[in-house]
Amino acid sequence: MRIDERIVGDEGQERFAAATGDRNPIHMDAVQARRTQAGLPVVHGMHTLLWALETLTTEDHIVRCPTRIKVKFLKWVYLGDMAEIILVSSVESILRFRVEVAGMSTLSAEIHFGASSADQQIELEDIHSRSAQTPLEAPRNLDLAELEKISGNAFVATKQDMRQMFPDLCDLVEARTVAELAACSYVVGMEAPGLYSTFSKLDLEIGLTPTGGAGESLSFNVARVDERFRKAQIHVIGSNIDGFLDTFVRTPPVEQATMPELASRVRPEEFADMRALIIGGSRGLGELTAKLIGAGGGSSTITYTLGKLEAGKVIDQIRSAGKQIEMLPYDVRKPAASQLSLLNGPITHLFYFATNAIFRPKGEVMSSSILADFSVFYIQGFYDLCKELVGSEKTYVSAKAPLAVYYPSSIAVEERPAGMTEYSMIKAAGEILCDDMNQHMPGLHIITTRLPRLRTDQTAGVLPEREQDPVDILLPILRKLSSSAGVKA
Repeated sequence: MRIDERIVGDEGQERFAAATGDRNPIHMDAVQARRTQAGLPVVHGMHTLLWALETLTTEDHIVRCPTRIKVKFLKWVYLGDMAEIILVSSVESILRFRVEVAGMSTLSAEIHFGASSADQQIELEDIHSRSAQTPLEAPRNLDLAELEKISGNAFVATKQDMRQMFPDLCDLVEARTVAELAACSYVVGMEAPGLYSTFSKLDLEIGLTPTGGAGESLSFNVARVDERFRKAQIHVIGSNIDGFLDTFVRTPPVEQATMPELASRVRPEEFADMRALIIGGSRGLGELTAKLIGAGGGSSTITYTLGKLEAGKVIDQIRSAGKQIEMLPYDVRKPAASQLSLLNGPITHLFYFATNAIFRPKGEVMSSSILADFSVFYIQGFYDLCKELVGSEKTYVSAKAPLAVYYPSSIAVEERPAGMTEYSMIKAAGEILCDDMNQHMPGLHIITTRLPRLRTDQTAGVLPEREQDPVDILLPILRKLSSSAGVKA
């Protein structure tokens, strides 16, 4: 049974974050969210859960106070996603439901009613003596060893804030209980594991009668850390809830090799004739390409769309090594001509590393909206840029030779990984486009290769994987482009 359908978090994200103190960048910062596997800002998992509980209460599917809540967080809900509540089953003691986006389950839950094993009084010891009245300004950044020692008291939202956001749920289970449930988001996103965390599941008993008084804190401590799977289990106990939160400790964002590290792998002047424009050069493979060119004596202009600060850090690293580099704001979704007007001097090479969120939730084999979005980034944006560079009356390209271009395709074209139909299709289409452009646009010499899975922010999962060194992949490509510059395919 479908209970409700709406966009979760689109208007309430800031409000939920302000109330709970959970301002983890994966929810609040589009630039930093790109450095996670999500790729884009996502809705707080507890916000999605509380919205579902509020709706089920309003629609009279929950009519008495639960004694236990068990939840699995399966996939991210992105800002702007249309989420649906699906009632799976409802018997006297257990209600089961899930939240879906585009036909895919993002959250599944069991709500238990009846006697709780926590009905007897419990000792809260001294958890209220260290009440956290002010939320952290930024999430903690803990490694696994540090995480094992963490305990404390979490910031808890006010009852008034919870009543405004979830009025019917607060009438049923009390605003204090809702506030403590919401505070679980703060525990995971800000305290432990903090910055690089992913909420996996929770199992909480509800409706306690503690002896410690009606204090305003929620105590937490890390009960267990499993380094093999980068998992942590956190015990939380408050005035009205007691149970465990399970989380994954995600690997930190990928850091590319430094200039000193690359100096030994590149001959000092082997790229001296390169003046490259690198689309998407503020991080990832674009950043690494700029560093390799700089280490080889060439110069680059890197572009950014959102990551101006990230681009600035790349600039600082390369200039500190005595190399030449510039940066330029550029959005492949916008007309090329007006943006290229700021390009400083003619270029000899173009590297196209523009990218967007690759992994998207969907319920069908193919999504037209995802395909269209990929087409803008990997087909239309590339074609329009090349056409402007070599077809404009302005001098963007050295007159001595055709513009040498690198267009990265993907091993996904032949491997066809599950859930990546649109990406595989677009990369295959990109290869066809490059072939035709080489034949019919005399000012271009395009090289394309199918890159294997390299460790980037989006491909770096919870568990570290053995992947090829991106320098080993990119360096031969750069050398091929350098030696073939001006040679028409």
